[in-house]
Amino acid sequence: MTGLALSLAQDLAYRLRGHWRRSLIEPLWGRSAIIVLQRVLPSEAEARLPHRAPWCLGPESFERLLLTLSELSRLVCLDTALKPHHDPQARISLTFDGGWRDNLEIAAPLLEHYALPASIFVNTSWLHRPHGAWRETIGEGLWQRQHPTRIRDALGDAGLPLPPMPPKHPDTAYSRALLGYLLQLARHDSRTLEATGDTLHGDLGQPRQGLDPFSIRRLENGGLVRFGARGVDMRALDVQDDAAIRWQVRHSRQELARLCREPLAAFAYPESQPSLRVQQLANRCGVSLALAGQGGWLGRHDNPLALPRIAVNQRLAESPGRLFDHLLGQL
Repeated sequence: MTGLALSLAQDLAYRLRGHWRRSLIEPLWGRSAIIVLQRVLPSEAEARLPHRAPWCLGPESFERLLLTLSELSRLVCLDTALKPHHDPQARISLTFDGGWRDNLEIAAPLLEHYALPASIFVNTSWLHRPHGAWRETIGEGLWQRQHPTRIRDALGDAGLPLPPMPPKHPDTAYSRALLGYLLQLARHDSRTLEATGDTLHGDLGQPRQGLDPFSIRRLENGGLVRFGARGVDMRALDVQDDAAIRWQVRHSRQELARLCREPLAAFAYPESQPSLRVQQLANRCGVSLALAGQGGWLGRHDNPLALPRIAVNQRLAESPGRLFDHLLGQL
């Protein structure tokens, strides 16, 4: 392609992109949304593996997400996103669920670099002991071939389905099989999964998966990150009885209130769509604002006890076009 032809092609691309931006921004006038993420891994390739992709971004895709959202909207704290406005730019707030350690090590430095705010909703059982989520403990133990026979025996002893054993050199096909197995496990008793994961985490000598109290205080002192509660452990609330749900909500909020200077008033549910029973129990525990795990843009008639959020995965985050289409599709 000649220099002139290349220049004309670039000019056309820029014109189309400018028209796209104008057509995109107009329907977002006065709109607000909450984005929900979970993890940002150190490696883009590792995050792309099938057994991680539904929950993980890499550093490049996370940075691309920040830049794309900053171009499309004004990235604001959660409290600001929840206030009505008439700005021509949409307001978008970033939230992270779980309180994973990579939020500190990978996500926070990028947020600080661009001076962008975010909220992290923490499962408080992680704060005082270095155990992990069963999905991470079992999945990564098998993927990294950390005593796979020990993992298989522990799962069998707990009455859970046996895993596909890892080959000598795990590949994408095994990662895909591992994803299917983890999704199958998720349909089993959550208490059994938690107990098995806790035991294996110690037996396998895996590192701390969640944030510790010192890291939370350090991030809060930085001024860009605020923290809210997401329950004590990672079990869905809907499968628990009323007393257990009340304990999860109250204990996690009390723990965070002791740890943080200004904890968020909002509570985040572990499940995507909490039942009416869970919403009512949370409200009786003093929760007046709560976030669901999925939904669309915020609206005037939203239920304050199940505010919608928009989940973004790696595939969306690394492509501005796909992300724009996805966000418009949520209107």
